[in-house]
Parts: sequence; structure tokens; C-alpha cells
Amino acid sequence: MPTSRKREDHMTNPRHQIDHETERLAALRRSTLLHEADDPIFDQVSELATRLLDSPIGCVTVVDAQYQWFKASTRGSGFRIEREQSFCTHTIASDDVLVVPDMHCDARFTDNPFVTGEPFVRFYAGAPLVFDGKNLGSLCVLDTKPRSDFGETEKAVLKELADFLGNWLEALNNPAYRDPSTGICTRQRMLTVLKHELTQPPAPNTMQVRLIGIVDITVPKQMHELTQVMGHDQTERFIVECIDRLSDKIGAGRELYRLGLYRFGFFMTEQVGIGIQRKLDALVHSLHEPFDSRVGLLLQPSAKLGVTILREHDNDSAEEILRQASVAADDAWEHSRRWTFYKQQSDASRQRKLQLLTELPAALTSNDQLYLLFQPQVDLATHTCGSVEALLRWQHPTLGFVSPIELIDAAERTALIQPLTNWVLDAAIAQCATWRKAGLNLRVAVNLSAYDLADDNIVGRVSQRLRTHDLPGENLELEFTESTLIRDLDATLPKLRQLHMLGVSTAIDDFGTGYCNLSYLQKLSASKIKIDRRFVQNLERDPRSQTLTRAIVNLAHDLGYELVAEGIENENTLALMSNWGCEQAQGYLFSRPLTPEHLTTWIKNGGASQALARHVADRPDV
Repeated sequence: MPTSRKREDHMTNPRHQIDHETERLAALRRSTLLHEADDPIFDQVSELATRLLDSPIGCVTVVDAQYQWFKASTRGSGFRIEREQSFCTHTIASDDVLVVPDMHCDARFTDNPFVTGEPFVRFYAGAPLVFDGKNLGSLCVLDTKPRSDFGETEKAVLKELADFLGNWLEALNNPAYRDPSTGICTRQRMLTVLKHELTQPPAPNTMQVRLIGIVDITVPKQMHELTQVMGHDQTERFIVECIDRLSDKIGAGRELYRLGLYRFGFFMTEQVGIGIQRKLDALVHSLHEPFDSRVGLLLQPSAKLGVTILREHDNDSAEEILRQASVAADDAWEHSRRWTFYKQQSDASRQRKLQLLTELPAALTSNDQLYLLFQPQVDLATHTCGSVEALLRWQHPTLGFVSPIELIDAAERTALIQPLTNWVLDAAIAQCATWRKAGLNLRVAVNLSAYDLADDNIVGRVSQRLRTHDLPGENLELEFTESTLIRDLDATLPKLRQLHMLGVSTAIDDFGTGYCNLSYLQKLSASKIKIDRRFVQNLERDPRSQTLTRAIVNLAHDLGYELVAEGIENENTLALMSNWGCEQAQGYLFSRPLTPEHLTTWIKNGGASQALARHVADRPDV
């Protein structure tokens, strides 16, 4: 018996047909084609097939046990027909291209409702769509008139396009495109789709905009606490629930992409106008709905959303557009908003921060970028300057003056905060030692961040620099904000005691703006309290500020603290603080921050006495 005859008998064997169909459906399930959003590549290839093969209709279809699904079509997608009415069910039965020149002349299709009724198909050609060695569907072209000109060349073109789609399917199911824990698509897949979207013009004659969104379903700290309390299973259930809610809101046929542990991306097309805002509000609202943990607790997600618009003729890369959506999501967190659109101004601020962090290491080793100014702290009883506060400045070679607030805010979130603090400590202690050798005995105050105080070696870092510059600990004061000090009080107190053993004094900076309470003040063994300038600057015109500040002064004195008033800018404010018993004052009334040389001159010329003398002369009762 000829080989071809054996194969025909084999394929028509009922048992083999059942086994073959079972294996085919298993491959279809593995491909995730049935529950995955329509792929834009499918649309592109079906349109290309219609142009190359001069056919009005092109489709990409998938055939399951009961239905034929249209994954792409020049007449729409996302719908299905009964498998028994499908043309493509015949295509998947063979590895060859199926061509039907005239449906009216083929007994298999003469009574088909799509031949006898809309769209009145007369011609069909389909090539199998192959995945994992199985025919899952087809790429086909159709016409409403019979064709006798579809020869071997046309069949080869259709087969080549179908093979391309098959290879694309294999790529889509690559682990790089599929998140193993949730089954949804990955960041790499989103970038691939975004690159394709950038090549597509917007729909003509519409007022639609294409949006790219990034959602953070929560913050890592919240999820860490959830895992600690309820275990990994509840955390995974929480993530899956959020995925389901997101998928429901972005709509059927839209893919969701996992970009990070708790960060997801999506595409959305909406009409210009208030509908966009409502859609985004609804999306975030759905994520804020309480989540039933099934163990008697309701969990409240804290999701934020960032959105950017995909514009026509956009010259940005896919990576850049995704980064812009990420910036918008970060803005939503930073400004406590449910969602925000991408703003170039905000992005420029972040880019500037990145530039500062990138170029700070070079500044730390340069001799002409970072420097310190010193602002006098005046003793109100002796009319002398015994202490100064070291204030960091950065003259960037291209950006110009960089605000210290901007610099510290950027650096303290990175590992650069430690070398930056070391630089300030070195420079301040070295300058103080130079003054001391010249006969000017001052105490220099240096601000430390929460990250510095959290360092187990902070005492060693301070001690080493005091020894290097031969400066007694009594000439150094370290300032911490109250929120920094109480962040981990059990770890903080031993470090403060060790610093005091070196002779170093400590001060609570910006008092009144953080979270301090009486119990913490009792435990903290700081030497001074610095009243924040926001209290001091309102004293003249705000009776409530006067009452509160006076109460802080009395409380601090009762607990044995000295007081420094920051932000003294006029005689009336100085008079109030002096009358309430504040020991020291600092502000523009006495002096702006000065270079070391100008400070030396200011002290020698009696700058503190002159300022206080003016204050006394201006008082009406003198």
C-alpha cells in the first residue's frame, strides 16, 4: 500500500482523530489565546494579507471545541461563531493552505449561513496557524466574489504570513513575556506592544486618545506588614484580587502587564472629555474597595495611578513613554492624589534630582563645588557668639547654586548621604579646629539626618574626625530633628549617650514640627531645643503662636533644656523670646550665613553686641 494511502487511513481513524483533537485543544490552552487580549500584531498581519492578496476581508481565527473566535479581522474582532459554521475548522484539519475558489461549487459550504447570507462569502483561502506543532486556527482571506486567480504564489504568501504569526505566538509564550506567578504579561511584552502602537496612526475622524497607565496597588511596606501578619497566601490572594479588578475596569480584550511586585500597566483608548476622568476615577475607586481576607479582616488597598498620553508622531521611545507613566504614578504618591497625568515640569524636577545624585560623587572630591557657610548663634545673656551652625552649600558647575534642601532631600534617600555627611563633618570640624588654633573658641553645630543616626557606626565616624583634627568633643554639637530621634528610640538613646561621653552635645532641631511628646522629651538627653522658625516668625501677629511658643519655652526649661530661637529677623520677635528666657538666638537680625573669613571679622568687630545694642536702643522703655 502506498505511503499516502496509509496516512489517509491513519488520519481518518476515529481514535486517532479524538487523540489529535485532545492534543490540539491542550496546545490551545497552553497558548493562552482564548483568555488573552487581542494582539495588535494580529490586526497588522490580517490587514497586510488583504493588501498583498487583494482581498476585502482578512481574519486571524482560533478554533476551540465549540467555537471559532476572531482574534483579528478587517471587520472587527472579539466575536465568535459556531464551529460547525466555521470555514477554518476545515483549514486546521490539514497542514496545507485550504483554497475554495467558489463556495457555491463546494458541497461543504453551499448551505453555510455566511455564504447564503451576510457577508455572502464566495471565496476563501486559509493557512493553518501553528503553535507547539498543532493547528490552533488560521490566517485567512475572503471575498464576496469567486476567484480563480489564487495560485501557488498567493498560497505561499499566505503560508509565510501564517508562519510569521505562529512564530509570534511562540514568542508570546516565552517566559520573558509571561509572569510565572500570575500568568499575565510582563513588562517586556508591554514594551513590545507599545513599540507597535507607536507605529500606528490614531483612528481617523475620531476624538479618541490612547492612554498608557501604570498602577501601584499598594506600597511595599504595606504588603510586607500584610505578609508578616497574614502570610504569603493572603498576599498572593490580594494581588490576584487587584488583578481581577483592574482587568474588569480596563475592559475585555485589553491586556494587563506586571511591571513590578505591586506595579501593573495597561493601555486604554477613550473619547476626549470628562469620560476619561470618570473612567480613571472608577478604576482607582475599584482598587480602593475593601478586600475580604476571608479571615475576618477587611483590607484597604492604597492604590495610585499614573497616566500618559500616546500622541501622534510621538518621537519618544517605548521605554521613555513607559518611564513617563511611571513618573506620573510616583507623582500621585508624592502629592497624595488618586491619579495624575504625566507633567513635564515634574519630570524635569526628577531628572534634575537624578543629575544631582549622579554628579554629587565628583563634587565630594572637588575643591570648588561644596563649601560651608556658618551662621552665628548669639548668647542673649553675654551678648557674644559662642556657637555657629554649619550650613552646606553647592555651587554646581552648570546648574549654579543648588538649594541645600534640594540636595539633602535627594541624597538622604540614597547611599550618598553617608559620604555627604562625612564631608560636612570633616569640613566643619577642620574649620572649628582652625579657629581654635587661632584663638577663637567656638562650638560648631552640624545637622545629621535620620539615615546618619540609624548608622551603627555614627559614633565612630564622629570620634574619628575629632581625633583627626585634634578637636575636643565639647566644640561639636550635633543637631537632629525630633522625628529623627524618636524613629527608633531604643537604638537612638545608647548612641546619644556615647556621643555625650565624647563631650559632644546634641540639640533637637525644628522642635514643634514633628512628633515629640512629653515622654520622649523626658527620655532624650539632648542639651538644647531649637524652636522652629515657623513658630518664631509668626510671633508678632499671632497670639496663638505666642501662647504655644511660651509654653514650649517653659516646658523646655522645666526639663532642663537650653533654648535656641531660630529665624529671628526683627527686634520685636527678639524681645519676646528674650523676655521669655530663651538663652540663644539665631537669624538675619544678627547675621546671614557667613564664610569662615567673614565670620571671624564679624566676631572681632563685635557683631553680636552691635545687633543687641541696636535692639536695646530701639526698645521704647530704654
